[in-house]
Amino acid sequence: MVSTAWRRALTVLFVAAVVAGAYLALRGQDWSVLAGLFHRGSAAALLGAVVVSAAGLLCGARSWMLTLSVIAVPVPLGTGTRMFFVGFLGKFVPGRVWGLIVQIRMGERAGATKAQMAGTYLVNLVVVLLTGGTVGMLVAPTLLADGVWWLLLPLTLLAVLVARPDLIHGFAGLAARIGRRPPPPPFARPRALRRAIAYQTVAWVLSGLHVWVIAVLLGAAPLPALPAAVGGFALATVVGTLVVFAPDGAGVRELLLVPALAPVLPLSAAIATALGSRVLTLVAELVTSGTALGAVALHDRRDLPISLRKGTAV
Repeated sequence: MVSTAWRRALTVLFVAAVVAGAYLALRGQDWSVLAGLFHRGSAAALLGAVVVSAAGLLCGARSWMLTLSVIAVPVPLGTGTRMFFVGFLGKFVPGRVWGLIVQIRMGERAGATKAQMAGTYLVNLVVVLLTGGTVGMLVAPTLLADGVWWLLLPLTLLAVLVARPDLIHGFAGLAARIGRRPPPPPFARPRALRRAIAYQTVAWVLSGLHVWVIAVLLGAAPLPALPAAVGGFALATVVGTLVVFAPDGAGVRELLLVPALAPVLPLSAAIATALGSRVLTLVAELVTSGTALGAVALHDRRDLPISLRKGTAV
């Protein structure tokens, strides 16, 4: 009973910290620039953008679980879902370490060691940053005169990573040495890591589509705005991820997204798109995380009497 009470208290404290971090991410924004986004006919498009963003987040969750199976052990879907989304929500807490700490504790209960969980975090971070930077190169044709040739770079990089997933281990080891941390354990399932790379790449593309929807609603031409929106969002999010002192890269992501959109939108509309992206992704992330964690909790509660009956029989 004492353990349950402590767990509930820590859960309440964590939720409060996430809410506070989300509030800090939205505080001080000039919401008046969003007035042109909400008009008749925009509701269906915005709802679709939220759904697509949720699908992107689920692809990211699948990528993380595949990475966990490469570094540590495969876990049941419910356990992996809980571990990912609790750690994911930790990004709203300044410092970014709290989600990892919780994931390490949950991983130990699932049979993984601290080193394996830390290695999973590091390798997943490398996968996220490399694939995000790769998708971010889609913005090159919009910003550079001969930018179309730059598209060969991300395609080549993705092909190399899929063909040689062991290179991810090298990048992760380099990051560990820079951070004065132990290198990640050797990869046990390279094929699963290839799938993780593919899922994370799809996650970036789906996640960036919401920016395209908002930009089109504010007057951007659909075709030129597509690579600027998807690539700009990926690149801005990657940089925001590296800025650990800002909850969810608040301010940094918007600052970098505006220049990526400026060639296809007036400055005021580009600013409105960046702010709209912040609100829409926040809604999608919180709703998706809450729904996923609630579904896992409901499933566990439904199975609890069965487990108890089995325990009694034994």
